[in-house]
Amino acid sequence: MIDIKTGNITLDKDFIINQNSTFDSVCKMGLGEILEVDDMVNGWTWLRIKNVSVSGLFFNISFAFNNLTLKELSFIVSDKKFDLESNWVDWREQNEVEKLKTFKDWLKKEIGRQRKFDWGEIWADYDRKGGFSSIGLRYNQK
Repeated sequence: MIDIKTGNITLDKDFIINQNSTFDSVCKMGLGEILEVDDMVNGWTWLRIKNVSVSGLFFNISFAFNNLTLKELSFIVSDKKFDLESNWVDWREQNEVEKLKTFKDWLKKEIGRQRKFDWGEIWADYDRKGGFSSIGLRYNQK
């Protein structure tokens, strides 16, 4: 799925995301069940796509575009579809800590131990302020 030489993310043979991807090109892929756009009105736009199916796994992906060019993204992965109706009532810090371990294991299996590359970097982290764990990927500036 993630090419460590290029930073390309292959969702399937027809859907490849990379640092040249634009907001419009990702929107037109028709991925997932729900597509949400959050224009920050400062050049940054967030595109969130939920329940993207790839090889039997499901992803919720948040793309960060600056001037409509992809700069970074974050995502979560699960072997089951995400419950899009869940809310903070269901939230538990211990669950997020367990997700972090799962995400770190997924990254290790997907790309090995290396986290910095010529094209950018990738990591898994728990954001205590936001209350969630995720995998992040940032492309180097061109």
